[in-house]
Amino acid sequence: MAEKEIKEEKKPFDVGDEVVVKKTDLLPTGFEGTVGKVYENSILVEIDSASVADSRSEELHDLHGRVVVRMSEAKKK
Repeated sequence: MAEKEIKEEKKPFDVGDEVVVKKTDLLPTGFEGTVGKVYENSILVEIDSASVADSRSEELHDLHGRVVVRMSEAKKK
């Protein structure tokens, strides 16, 4: 039996990376945060509430401090 080669693709983000997001549809202001989980083409970002323009905004409250964004929308700090 031939063994299947498993290629580990280097993802642009790892769990724990600090990122900056310009804006999303759910949170129109930019914010900073930490990667909590890496998916196929997106990441779960735990939002740093101090980096949001209005940290008491309804959007931030509704998101429970986390949001999934495309990898292309985020940049490492």
